[in-house]
Amino acid sequence: MNQLKRLSEKHPDYWNKPVPAHGRDDARLLIVGLAPGLHGANKTGIPFVGDASGNLLHDVLDALNLTERVRITNAVKCLPVKNLPSAREVNNCSRYLVDELNAHRLLPQATLLVLGGVAHKAVIKVLDARQADFPFSHGAVHQLSDLKIVDSYHCSRYNTQTGRLTREMFLDTVRLAGNMAYQ
Repeated sequence: MNQLKRLSEKHPDYWNKPVPAHGRDDARLLIVGLAPGLHGANKTGIPFVGDASGNLLHDVLDALNLTERVRITNAVKCLPVKNLPSAREVNNCSRYLVDELNAHRLLPQATLLVLGGVAHKAVIKVLDARQADFPFSHGAVHQLSDLKIVDSYHCSRYNTQTGRLTREMFLDTVRLAGNMAYQ
């Protein structure tokens, strides 16, 4: 039995399908997360809605008046089998990420806020760039032809509870990406 069927049986009221991007098509800031959470996007069908990661992200977007000015997606569209996507799961979803990035890069001042090292690697790979030329680091800014990329640690409960990412660190990084997209 495949995972989506198991999830549909266990949580019949959940979305339990690939989670599409959400937000304005013309948003200059595209936020790329990792994958849907079990009781978040897998439940709601909307990236970063319904879990602690989404709560922090939307709190920061609200504080910066960016909520209506972003589009949010994930590198992996379905709930990963073991919560952290495998290389196979990332590769299986890469064609969707390619389409999203190609549409996004047509916008003026197209900026990506990439949450976490796995999502960063997925983005760099689908853009046919070398990982060594664009290393992941919290707060790093990369220019890749017509796209500006800002890296942040993922706003996961794990990262915030361990202190790897504080609200202030995340606020600063989201502000940086927002300013790049809208100034």
